[in-house]
Amino acid sequence: MLKLKKYGSVALLLVVILVASLVTYSFFPPFVKESFGLYESYEYSQMYLKNDTYSDLVIEYDFVSGLIPSLEAREHLESQVENYTDKEEIKSVLDENIPSKISEGRTSTLQPPIIEGPSYDRDDLAHLEEEYRTHEREDETIGLHVLYLDGVWEENPDVLGLAKQPSTIVIFQETILDFAERVEVGPEDIETSVLTHEFGHILSLVGMGYESDHEDPENQHHCDESAGDCVMAAAVEYKERRGSPEVEEREAPPDDFCVLCQQDLENIREMDNTFSMGHIVTYGFIGGQMIVGLGVGLVIINSSDERKPPVNTTAGNFSSHQKSGWEERGSDYPGYSNGSDVEEKGTREPGWP
Repeated sequence: MLKLKKYGSVALLLVVILVASLVTYSFFPPFVKESFGLYESYEYSQMYLKNDTYSDLVIEYDFVSGLIPSLEAREHLESQVENYTDKEEIKSVLDENIPSKISEGRTSTLQPPIIEGPSYDRDDLAHLEEEYRTHEREDETIGLHVLYLDGVWEENPDVLGLAKQPSTIVIFQETILDFAERVEVGPEDIETSVLTHEFGHILSLVGMGYESDHEDPENQHHCDESAGDCVMAAAVEYKERRGSPEVEEREAPPDDFCVLCQQDLENIREMDNTFSMGHIVTYGFIGGQMIVGLGVGLVIINSSDERKPPVNTTAGNFSSHQKSGWEERGSDYPGYSNGSDVEEKGTREPGWP
């Protein structure tokens, strides 16, 4: 008899967990996913690729004074959004000037060294995002936040740009200017390539949360360029082009996704997170917490009712029928490079945790 009761209790607990997970998953997915950080990488990307939740996009640029994003880079990013997403309206906003970070500068390792500006760490970037971002997700509009900074990335002074899902891009413009002078390529061309590259990471390229057969085995989340030149390569590549026997020119780096990355975007668009055992455990735990919280709240309310003083119903004492204080109370979260130019590379990293 004891065993039956024991098994019955276990079965009841499993049923409660299953029901709680189904209810939580079915009726509160946006709230629960946002509050507990349960969105998958591709789900964030789908917010940009599709228009069923957000039909419009605002690209917000905040920049250190004097480092305004180039018109060429901004227009190209808008064209990429038009080409690869279903957004109906795309708007770019040059928002606020950011004061340069006052700190001890850190010199880039590129030779000859040019940059002696400030260095930025993870806390700096988190602070700038919180302080200056004004467009996020609201109604039918989703925001993309782009920071243009002076100085360098503290963890790797040669980094040209960073991306952090769900919606933040960082461009180290002075590092780009340094690199452009070093390799004699137009700074707007490199800026355009880096900005497009980081947007690709926002869209989960390459292999971020899914299997990709063209991910560079030596550079995670980057394209191996097996289908040709691609903006999602791990480093900004430039190629020499001879215009005449006396004049050598260098081509602008790629600024578009290769056919394999384009196919990845289509696959990401169609991905669906089916309900699994992992969801049962996760949502069951969250739903169980909500049920326990509701139960505790009811117990507190009932206990409060039991402690109310008795009402004096003595005839003629009408004042005793007035509301007592108990009733009044309420209980009120980057260098593209061919094989011979390895030493010329700048790097582009997909994000910071």
